[in-house]
Amino acid sequence: MTSLVWANVRHRKTRSLLCVVAVGIGIALLLVLSGLCRGMIAESAQRMRNTGASIIVQPRGASGLLAFKGSSLPVKYGAEIEQIPGITAACPVLTWTTTIEKVIYVIYGVDLKSYEAVGGRLQIVEGRPWRDAHELLLDTRLASANGYRVGDAIPLLGARFTVAGIFKSGVGARVYVPIETLQTSLHLEGMCSLFFLKTKTGGEPAVKDIAAHIERRFPALRANALDRYEDVMVNEVTGLNEFFGVITSTALVISFLVILLTMYTTIIERTREIGILRSLGSTRAYIIRMVIKESVLLCVMGVAAGWAFTMLAHLWIAIYHPLLTMEITAAGFLRAAALGVAGGILGALYPGFRAARIDPVEALSYE
Repeated sequence: MTSLVWANVRHRKTRSLLCVVAVGIGIALLLVLSGLCRGMIAESAQRMRNTGASIIVQPRGASGLLAFKGSSLPVKYGAEIEQIPGITAACPVLTWTTTIEKVIYVIYGVDLKSYEAVGGRLQIVEGRPWRDAHELLLDTRLASANGYRVGDAIPLLGARFTVAGIFKSGVGARVYVPIETLQTSLHLEGMCSLFFLKTKTGGEPAVKDIAAHIERRFPALRANALDRYEDVMVNEVTGLNEFFGVITSTALVISFLVILLTMYTTIIERTREIGILRSLGSTRAYIIRMVIKESVLLCVMGVAAGWAFTMLAHLWIAIYHPLLTMEITAAGFLRAAALGVAGGILGALYPGFRAARIDPVEALSYE
């Protein structure tokens, strides 16, 4: 049977190729879109963890995604929070979103000394820390993507900022400015968006207990341990699970419809061949298995094509959109492959049963 299945696929090269490409596009669509979403969230959470802080404190109801502007809170909270047992330092951070070269970025307004006190040490690879209110720091990925060098001027927040230094990417935001400058520009003097907190290591109380203590003492605040912040971000992205469900369903439907149409047309064209097989003693179960095996073969080839398309997309994004992060995991690929094959099997069921019901006598006289 296997040789017959291969022969059927090779005999209709163009149709088989189109089927494989269509299934591959569905697989790639699922992997690329979900990979971009999960990659950007995972990278943002990792950059937050790399600040070295233990806890992030925000106004209750603020978004876990800092790209969404949330409520502000007074900087004076920091002095009170530092009095809580187990906390060694608190750093106020004012966040804002802005565009640089038509791309949206989150910028951090911080005091570098208090930021380093909670662990946010920026490894400057070129230039120096800022000395002026209108100087800023960029990370290496943003600087490389846009060709910025130390001393360049960047229009930002209605003013021109000079690039004082470029730091190794992977810590917090891609753009840092003095918090006082950002507060003045936004008319938010004495306000911040969040606090990064540093806790004592290797002792009691535990980070989660400190976070719970903060929320009890300050009901208007929300405290989360940064080692679990990715879960907070995923849970708070409105419609993310629905989005994943839609693209998963789309990949399944594409695979189902392509195989259904391909196999149905193939069965119509091979009516006489199927009649010959039936007349030679082939059972209905044999015919159904043959059709399903052919569809599975096409889907497996489509999955391989989808993986190739995904790798090409990953390479294209890395070259032309280096600030985007795409996360492709083995589990994600296996899930996409399973969906593609499942769609192919479902799509082959009706053509398979139709082929099995063909009357051998009528099939032999079919033109």
